[in-house]
Amino acid sequence: MRKLLLVLVVVLVNLPAIHQRWTDHQVDANGVDVEAVVVDGRVSGDRHLVDYRLPEEIDTLQRVFSANLEATTYSRAIESERLAVRVVPDKPGANRPYGEVPNPLFVVVALGADLILLLVAGLAWHRRRKRPEGLPPLSEV
Repeated sequence: MRKLLLVLVVVLVNLPAIHQRWTDHQVDANGVDVEAVVVDGRVSGDRHLVDYRLPEEIDTLQRVFSANLEATTYSRAIESERLAVRVVPDKPGANRPYGEVPNPLFVVVALGADLILLLVAGLAWHRRRKRPEGLPPLSEV
């Protein structure tokens, strides 16, 4: 039962990173290039943030998406009020602007959590191995 719980926790911890990779794959494999309308832009420190809307034929709800862009791409987008975006036609949320600065947050968090889980599992295994013979397991105490 503990092994099953450990596997479930590992899957849940890694799910956001796996989903991000899958979405990136879908955008690369099935995406089409469109021109989005820039709604807003701002610079915060070294980040060049832009808000944009996809064409109405792609996103009928006209949601606003945000991205952190490279400085030159940001300047062009603000100047022209247009942004080149690759999007999966039937999944507007699966989009990636050209010139977007990649964000490794999900991967870093997943790897950190995996390391913590590995340490906890190693400590539990070590503790079990070191238990003197003749003592009952903690679950029976």
